[in-house]
Amino acid sequence: MKRLISCISLFVGLLLITGDLIFAAHVLEPVGTEIAATPPRGRMFAQIEYVYSKDDPDGMVEMKTHSIGLEFEIGVGERTQLNLEIDVVVDRTMGDENTCGLNEYAVGVKHRFLDETETLPDMAFLVEVAPGTGLTNNESELKLDLLLTKNFNNKFLTHFDIGYILETEIEDDEAEHASIVVYNIAPIYRLIPDKLLLVAELNGVSNTETRTDAISVAPEVIYVYGNNAIKVAVPLGLTDDADDIGFRFALSRLY
Repeated sequence: MKRLISCISLFVGLLLITGDLIFAAHVLEPVGTEIAATPPRGRMFAQIEYVYSKDDPDGMVEMKTHSIGLEFEIGVGERTQLNLEIDVVVDRTMGDENTCGLNEYAVGVKHRFLDETETLPDMAFLVEVAPGTGLTNNESELKLDLLLTKNFNNKFLTHFDIGYILETEIEDDEAEHASIVVYNIAPIYRLIPDKLLLVAELNGVSNTETRTDAISVAPEVIYVYGNNAIKVAVPLGLTDDADDIGFRFALSRLY
């Protein structure tokens, strides 16, 4: 309980320190799925997110993780944006062991190359490099992503992204590589257009090196007010390699 209170206190402290920055983000972007849209030149999405997850990876020892993520998406062209991401593990408890620290920092570029038509979706690609991942910072990632968005009517739309990640881990001065496929689909129902959105995300990660598949589903609510949004999601694991349950809370704003 004390650790949880400390995590919440740190989260609230970050909100106070960052001031208006906490309201910055991709306002209509689901928390687990990248979308094809890009902000106009000179505009910026920003987001701060609190993530909690619980899992028992070996069926005996329970692991709980509290983390905070910051994301900035800056329009550098009419169809191009710069991505900056930081993820910090505030507290990870597994048995009697506790760890915390910088988990990932990444920079990327997204370019939208096709506008939506009657039959075709919005399409974009994302290239992202994470030179330091994992709490020991001995891993790096190169990610290539294809993003699609399709509006079916004024009530229903779907975002879809599929990506390939080349992960490199340095152990005893030797590099080990793993190929990872990620895929996310987020059907969205506009319960109240431009105000209240209901989302059902499916998130998947397939690691060819460890031969694991982590698949989860995340019911989500997005409440929009002006250029701001509040997002709440509850991921539920569908496979043994996924976290059993989680909670994600994000505050977003378009500048």
